[in-house]
Amino acid sequence: MKVGRPKALARWVSWIFGLALLASVVMFAAHYRQEKALAQLLHRARPVWLLVALLLQAGTYTTDARIWQRVLCRANISRPLRSYVGLGLAKLFMDQAIPSVGLSGTLLVIRALDRRGVPRGASMAAVVLDLVGYHAAYVLALGIALGIVWIHGDLTPVMALPAGIFAAVAAAVPVALLRVNRGLTLPGWLKKLPFVKPALRAFGEATPAIVHDVSLIIQCTGFHLAIHAFDAGTLWVMLRALGFEANPAPVFASFMLSTLAQTLGVSPGGLGVFEAVSVATLKLIGVPVTAGLEATLLFRFFTFWLPMAPGLILARREAKA
Repeated sequence: MKVGRPKALARWVSWIFGLALLASVVMFAAHYRQEKALAQLLHRARPVWLLVALLLQAGTYTTDARIWQRVLCRANISRPLRSYVGLGLAKLFMDQAIPSVGLSGTLLVIRALDRRGVPRGASMAAVVLDLVGYHAAYVLALGIALGIVWIHGDLTPVMALPAGIFAAVAAAVPVALLRVNRGLTLPGWLKKLPFVKPALRAFGEATPAIVHDVSLIIQCTGFHLAIHAFDAGTLWVMLRALGFEANPAPVFASFMLSTLAQTLGVSPGGLGVFEAVSVATLKLIGVPVTAGLEATLLFRFFTFWLPMAPGLILARREAKA
């Protein structure tokens, strides 16, 4: 795979999109039985809180789009915010359908920006800063979550050890990306891993002046922290929609630990893994198992299943050669 060649990238993205489409069909078939349960939950839920959930999720897509807009604006490329919202939905679909640590969605973004006539240096700078901001924000959010759990006296080695290991790896990602862009080398064994060599070559194309802009890095990190807050807020709103009141801080911790499990899992979108950990961690903060499961199912509807259809349509459009 040579990301630097538009035709090769288009073929690669089209192939990955085919896999994502197949995976989405399999996921829908496997979870079709949940449709009736979700319909009943939506009927029981308080409409005003469902509306709040929609607004929070709209906030995640708008904030994600703001990252692309802000970075490309630094490259003197000015486009309206709405032109990037669809790109975020398409990336979300690809990342959820194929567990690839965000690689599938990233390739789609590169292809989409190429189609929009964005210079490769600027588009790769946007991708690098998005990844740097995401991992930096993830480490910060996970640290906050562990602090909340520790304050409540529920922190155990089973939680802390995997979280600490993953946080260390996540923290190393932005450092590695910035080193590559500066022309510094990484260990030889790392470059031999699948997809790493072409990805490093592509990241090396990013415009250094943009990638190493400290102000942009801070802004991208802040945007991604806001996205985590919007998603955690959606889970809290689902509990309120079902008539259960909970402290927002422990709910945020529950969400981040569930997201960690989802990231470490191998199933598309972390289906099954996220739900199990979410119910278990919500139980630790006093949410009954039934309420936790119902709130988690509603949360997954708003964050996973609801954007699946528009994400599929938009990803198909962006994947066209």
